[in-house]
Amino acid sequence: MDDLLTELFEFAFGHGIAVATTHVLSKNTPSVSRPSKSAILVNMNWHTKKETPMQFANEIGHVLNEDKGTLYYFSTASPIEYGSSKTGIKVLVSLYFQNVNPDEANSNTFVKQLAIPPYMEPYIEDCIREFYEN
Repeated sequence: MDDLLTELFEFAFGHGIAVATTHVLSKNTPSVSRPSKSAILVNMNWHTKKETPMQFANEIGHVLNEDKGTLYYFSTASPIEYGSSKTGIKVLVSLYFQNVNPDEANSNTFVKQLAIPPYMEPYIEDCIREFYEN
């Protein structure tokens, strides 16, 4: 998971997104983004560590989607969160599967390892398929 976080940092920086991390926030304080500033704060103290890459990718999604306001990661399916999660999933799929043989690609493992909300599974399968087709 540390490699994936490093790759998310590199992806963000490569897209002009400023990233700060903190270990002092409450374990229940979600990561946050400010798309107008192209900035993200990732709570590294989150209570479920394996959710951190998805939170990070979701915040990247807010910036890339140019969403308005200050946005906190919530795994609910609001239109804005769903859109940023979809963008974040594309980023995660491209990083996670970059060195995985297509025959070994497993969406269930991906979802479980990163604690991605189950409602995203059909979209994830489409993204993985698209990733290997391109």
